[in-house]
Amino acid sequence: MSKSSAMKRNLTLAQLGMLSALIVIMTFVPYIGYISIGALSITLLHIPLIVGACVLGAKGGLFLGAVWGITCIIKAATSPVAITDPLFTNPLVSLLPRLIAGLVAGLIFELISKKFKKHHLASVLSAISACVTNTVFVMGSLYLVYGNTSDAAKLGIVQFDLGSFIYFVLAAFGTNAIFEMIIGVVVAVPVSHALRKMKIKI
Repeated sequence: MSKSSAMKRNLTLAQLGMLSALIVIMTFVPYIGYISIGALSITLLHIPLIVGACVLGAKGGLFLGAVWGITCIIKAATSPVAITDPLFTNPLVSLLPRLIAGLVAGLIFELISKKFKKHHLASVLSAISACVTNTVFVMGSLYLVYGNTSDAAKLGIVQFDLGSFIYFVLAAFGTNAIFEMIIGVVVAVPVSHALRKMKIKI
């Protein structure tokens, strides 16, 4: 392995470790990673995920999605804040959507940046896709797992019928998704550009 390759590999590991640590800190320090508004919880944890997907590609996005999902399960089980937090102890609700969001964001960035050589556009589309994918799969998983009201009642948590679920989804898209997309584009895109430049210089 050449000196340049070794340096790039070490930089990749350092960036992955830094972003993973950031996810952990944002998860467990109150009011940093999650902002609860009634039954809805707006997250800022998609920011390191998007940055990782744009800097480290699909593999990096997938890994950070796993970190996000696992820490989400631990937080939901040990220190729930929002009334819907207990729902996220299920990996299908908390882990799977984050894995898919990280993978999709990374693949979109790689595809756009390599095919069209438009890195800024690739970053913006990656950020938007991560937010939309996460919201869609979280909402879909919630309904699939907890749509049976008797199962939800046994857990002593929120019960979803189709009507209330549709309202919940619309509310999530009206608040969570739009806010998260704006923050993702405004914050994650320039940060990912800065970190990517570090790799290019090596």
